[in-house]
Amino acid sequence: MLINDLTKSIDTILLPEVRKIINTVTPDFNGRYTYETDIKSWLSPVIDLKKFYVYPMNGITGAIDWWVSRERRGIKKAVGDYEWIDTTGDQVLYMTSPSSIDGNHAEIPTNIPVVLDIAYVGSAYPQRIELPNNVEKVFFSLSKSYGINNVRTGWYFTKRPDYKLHKLVYEAKYYNRYANQVSEIIIKNFNLTYAYNKLKVYQQQVCQKYDLQPSECMWIANSTKSKYINYIRAGKTARLCITNLIKKEMICKNMI
Repeated sequence: MLINDLTKSIDTILLPEVRKIINTVTPDFNGRYTYETDIKSWLSPVIDLKKFYVYPMNGITGAIDWWVSRERRGIKKAVGDYEWIDTTGDQVLYMTSPSSIDGNHAEIPTNIPVVLDIAYVGSAYPQRIELPNNVEKVFFSLSKSYGINNVRTGWYFTKRPDYKLHKLVYEAKYYNRYANQVSEIIIKNFNLTYAYNKLKVYQQQVCQKYDLQPSECMWIANSTKSKYINYIRAGKTARLCITNLIKKEMICKNMI
């Protein structure tokens, strides 16, 4: 394995059958359409979001930007967690689970307000995420699980309705209609565990071949070997994106 096969940022794979379904979408370039999504139901095998309001966003980064621009409390996060969050205090915790640090599920504390980023759900082992009452917001997209990061699908779940977003999305019908069409056709045709179940075996093969520890997220392997020191995000463990190696395994088997 060449070190160049590894990346620090997480790359993903767009499966041929997913691309085929996306290509059936006829974009609605004009007109007003009531915003509808089945994302809560789709995510329900791992997380219950029935009590949350939902708004479409320009990816998870769009949800983060919207939240941070309105957050007046000091924000904290764990060392090595998602890099686009700046720490400003200790009044509300931003966290990822499965974790951006190593791809594994993380325990949600109950002693502080929490904003939860579940970007890796769908590309990680489908472990149930129980939401304590202190979780105020949840962010999700299909970028990690279904490899459509350039479409910028995303959802902002919040316990309290967002007055401005409600007027924009549900009353004025202003939202990214094409991203909505793409996301909804994917979740209609593929369940939450489809990509994970199909690709997990290649992660296992790569980790066995190169003596790496598989993360709960299929794109990630972890290692404490010194040659990966530049990939350490927290502690002594390096987080390695192995997507390029997974692609090589799949190409060998004519899977992509």
